[in-house]
Amino acid sequence: MKKVLIAAASITAIIGVRMVLSFTISEQAAEVFTRLSTAFLFFYFICGLSKNNSKAAQHKTNTPLRRKP
Repeated sequence: MKKVLIAAASITAIIGVRMVLSFTISEQAAEVFTRLSTAFLFFYFICGLSKNNSKAAQHKTNTPLRRKP
């Protein structure tokens, strides 16, 4: 749930920065910023998910097996 809130806050910040850029510089600069930042955000969360999955898989393999009495 924490990651969902972080992603939602990040998207909201990106939209806010895009609005400021479109008023101050140009719409093209705002569009470039939006595309780059959303791509970065997407790959950041994908890499984070794969990192968490690899940690979980490693944790499963490092646990000792129980012997049957």
